[in-house]
Amino acid sequence: MKKILLALAIFQLSTFNIQLFAQSDPVVIEVAGQQIRQSEFMKEFNNNVGQQLASKPGVTAAEKRAALEEYVELYAIFRAKEHDAHLRGFDTASRMLNELNHYRKEIAASYLIDSAVLQQILAEAYERNHTSLHAAHILVPVKQHAAPEDTLKAYNHILELRQRIEKGEDFNVVAGEEIRRRNPNAEPRPIEGDLGYFTVFDMVYPFENAAYALKVGEVSQPVRSRYGYHLIHLLDRVEGLYGKVTMAHIWLHSTDSASQASNINLIYQQLQEGSPFEFQARKSDDRTTSDKGGVLADASLTQLPPEYIHQLAGMKEGEFSKPFFTQYGWHIIKLIKKDTLPSPENLESFYKQRLTRDQRGDASRKTFAENSRKKYGIIDCTSTPVPQPKAKGRNKKKEPTKMMANFDELVREISDSIYIAKWKFQDEQFKDTTPLVITPSKRYTSLDVARYIRSHQQKGRPAPKLYYVQDQFANFLDSVSIDYADSQLENEHPDFAQIVNDYRRGLVIFNYNDKMIWRKAIYDTVGFTEFYNRESLTKRLDNPDDSIYFYHPRARVIVIDVADSNALASSKAKKLITKSQEKNLSSNAMRETLLKKINRKKFPGEEMVTSEVELVEQTRQKVLSADQWQRGVYLNPKGNGYRLLVVEEVLPRSIKEMSDARGYYLNAWQNETEQRLNQELREKYNVKIHHDVVRSIKF
Repeated sequence: MKKILLALAIFQLSTFNIQLFAQSDPVVIEVAGQQIRQSEFMKEFNNNVGQQLASKPGVTAAEKRAALEEYVELYAIFRAKEHDAHLRGFDTASRMLNELNHYRKEIAASYLIDSAVLQQILAEAYERNHTSLHAAHILVPVKQHAAPEDTLKAYNHILELRQRIEKGEDFNVVAGEEIRRRNPNAEPRPIEGDLGYFTVFDMVYPFENAAYALKVGEVSQPVRSRYGYHLIHLLDRVEGLYGKVTMAHIWLHSTDSASQASNINLIYQQLQEGSPFEFQARKSDDRTTSDKGGVLADASLTQLPPEYIHQLAGMKEGEFSKPFFTQYGWHIIKLIKKDTLPSPENLESFYKQRLTRDQRGDASRKTFAENSRKKYGIIDCTSTPVPQPKAKGRNKKKEPTKMMANFDELVREISDSIYIAKWKFQDEQFKDTTPLVITPSKRYTSLDVARYIRSHQQKGRPAPKLYYVQDQFANFLDSVSIDYADSQLENEHPDFAQIVNDYRRGLVIFNYNDKMIWRKAIYDTVGFTEFYNRESLTKRLDNPDDSIYFYHPRARVIVIDVADSNALASSKAKKLITKSQEKNLSSNAMRETLLKKINRKKFPGEEMVTSEVELVEQTRQKVLSADQWQRGVYLNPKGNGYRLLVVEEVLPRSIKEMSDARGYYLNAWQNETEQRLNQELREKYNVKIHHDVVRSIKF
């Protein structure tokens, strides 16, 4: 009896708790039996609408309430679509999953790097972003995975070049000789090996490091990058330039500094006296900008000549430079606008994106991989000793340390074809099931490492296979460690999980709408035609909302151009065309009438008179002036000749044909298709909105 009473008391208590929960977090929406409670609904509402409302000044309580009422209707249909999309398999479609995985990979990249190393790298990048460097270089190419003897040969050669420069030879001369040694047809340049101006992330990381460590005029020690060995000559260092600049220029073409000097100095003097830059720019030899105030398209530092950068470095917006000479001639530039370096916080996401493709991120990723192995207990069996029993007695001989796994099978099975990137194998070749790496979710054997090596093989000179395998295995181990950490991101970072989930839901609904509404409406030509025939009858000329469905008054116009008024007087031509219109002659007949009256010996070209027929709409044309909208012939001057406009007919406002108004009707047709689908979903999934709960929500 006591047990029965105890069970009854527990049941009553749990029922009471359920009732309390229902009161504190009531159901707002029901879809296919699923209950969306107030806490879940308000989280969605605040993320999508509520926060925006709160940030707007002067929003009234009535406006907030209206926004809530509107959102609850939209969200109910959203959940119905989401449910239907799930049942139809939209959430498992390969196209959707591929796009989601691509997006997730991009977002995950910034989580899979060591934060401490990352902050050091970001601080370094931001500091360097204040400065732009101008450098030239000499490159002795050698592949990243070249044989040791090839690498040594390249290194010795770059050392010889640097020794020549140390002994007094000009860097420019040595660079030019080296360039033409590799390419005899290379054109000479004022600065051989010139790289122009650059800043952080513009060059590979080892090159950037060496360049920023130099003083102006210095030549670096040999620098190794994936392209080979470099000598870097730092030519200039400027502060305060970042991103893109908008500027105008005046350019006087010359190959001699004395030529055009007086002209450019006169222009500069007139600018100092207050003459507008736009006016003086008309004298520029740059015909693409001279009639536009000399304004150039926005350009980044790497796109501009070094001389321009040197001038811009000390200029303020609105200032113009003194005349300066380059290999192209004389220049004056005016700075219109330049980007300013954002705060470190605003640049952090950009830097992180660049790090995923930049060598400097390798150190952060490698540290992250090492830390992940410690964090998750990932075991590298090739460096983990086999547990040994404790030795008994003092004279027990110490055995060499034995590891849990080795590379014997990999070294044995890898053929020399690996060095020409053509190694292939059959899975059956790898029989050893001893794990080389153990993660909490998988054991990786020699076969897994072999597959990794096969997909990453590159051409190179033969090297001891054990060293080659060890090098590749280190990369494999890092990759496995980062992959496992990647698999845990959703569990460890709720913000990451939320971002990915929101994107997944958005993709599902987008693909659902695309198939069920947008494309369905486009390809249902029968339904669309019926919709047009029905809807076009409802449009009214006196309804401003329907104006987009009507043509404004239109005119059928024959446009006749006479290139030279000396060929035929305009007054005579107008009389001839007026008579031609009275006879209802065609456009070609009118053209022939004028050609017959022209002296063909003096003006032989058929192109002297051209004609075409246009149908122009009153609010969307520049052919007819306001006083020419009636039948007749009108004469307008044009260059050395004139234009005759023959208005044949003026058409009143009328309903647009389906082809001309397709976009407007298609949009309305898609809206109707969506409304019909929404109603079907409401009925199919028994969508209910508890409006009493909605009215009780306070926010």
